Amino acid sequence: MHGEVLLGVMGILMIATIVWALIQSKTNPVPIFVIVPIIAAVIVGFGPQDIFEFIKVGVSKTWSTAVLFIFSIVFFSLMGDVGLFDPMVNWLAKKAGNNIMAVTIATSLIAVIAHMDGALASTLLITIPAMLPVYKKLHIRPVTLLVIIGAAMSIMNLVPWGGPVARTGVVLNADVNALWQELIPLQGIGLVILVVFAGYMGMVEKRRGAGLNPTGEAALLDSTIDEGDNIGPSQADFDEMKRPKLIWVNLIITLGVIGLLCFTKIPLYGAFMLGLALALIINFPGAKAQSKAIKMHADTALTMPMILLASGVFLGVLSGTKMMESMATLLIGLVPEAIGGHLQTVFGILGVPIGMLLGTDSYFFGLLPLAISVGENFGVDGHNMAMAMLISKNYGVLVTPHAATTFLACGLAGVEIKDMLKFCAPRLFILSLISLATGAMLGLFTI
Repeated sequence: MHGEVLLGVMGILMIATIVWALIQSKTNPVPIFVIVPIIAAVIVGFGPQDIFEFIKVGVSKTWSTAVLFIFSIVFFSLMGDVGLFDPMVNWLAKKAGNNIMAVTIATSLIAVIAHMDGALASTLLITIPAMLPVYKKLHIRPVTLLVIIGAAMSIMNLVPWGGPVARTGVVLNADVNALWQELIPLQGIGLVILVVFAGYMGMVEKRRGAGLNPTGEAALLDSTIDEGDNIGPSQADFDEMKRPKLIWVNLIITLGVIGLLCFTKIPLYGAFMLGLALALIINFPGAKAQSKAIKMHADTALTMPMILLASGVFLGVLSGTKMMESMATLLIGLVPEAIGGHLQTVFGILGVPIGMLLGTDSYFFGLLPLAISVGENFGVDGHNMAMAMLISKNYGVLVTPHAATTFLACGLAGVEIKDMLKFCAPRLFILSLISLATGAMLGLFTI
């Protein structure tokens, strides 16, 4: 009834259908994440009781992140409304002028610093709200901001307290610090590649006409980047929200929230709940003013959490039906025997697309052990396999269509997931291949 091959094929078809539907943008992601997995589970023979249990488990894993979305998006949007970022935006815009490369390179460096704690969510929550207003003022596409942050997180995520290296250490039963020491030279070169890539993206935006006085394609952003569909608060509403006299108070609140994110074990959503509560009381005395401030961003603050909670249905079905494990086994079985001795290179090259398909935990705890065991039959050392798969997969952290951080990035930047995937995935895939080749040259694994 639940044959492994059937489960594997159905899992791949389900994910392919979801990704295709998201890119086509024919419907909202909520019904896609709910209906497609339920149909897939029914096809492979699971009944209502099983499916409802899968949903319950899946949603229980995403609700805390959904709460984080609500409070973090409203908090940072509110800080933008009251004018906290205005001085920095004006200063950077004035200094940069038409030197768009300076802004994109600065973005990469800010993202690197923000990712020192190894947490994807806090990096996005710090970097996007700080830099997005600058990008808007200089008419640089928000997807450019996302791809630079994605590249920065990918190379910085190799720190020992980052998830991928820790997971690899568990699978190999190896010391995490020892793994990291091997990866340090790659990280050093990767940071140079990151800055070059950020500068290149700045050149691309400059050619599009980005700058304080936009020309060419960038000028088209004038009417779209801020106003969207022209639905929602007017410019007068935003002007009314400014609180220039409270800028230092708001800065202290924001730094306090960031401090809680980086240096304490308080849940991320708890830090934003506290910050938002203080910000509302200080900036908007009275229930009516506070309600208006919240409603200004109710659309975005509710849309993304709904998508994330719906994705819990997908994750629950994928895990509960064992489709994930079956997909990993199926992918291993598709490898021709002729290339068995180079299996680590094959999986390294395919790290980003397979990572997008499986997600982080299933990639490292499902596929990696299988790949190591199969590779050993062809004489491939387990350490070689793990290094190749770790180095390349990292570049898919921001473009996994069923990961919470992907939707957090889209929500904060105001970018549709289809646009993000189309723009970021190919560029990050190319960077993964460059990183993989660099790792091979440094002797981290044999080809």
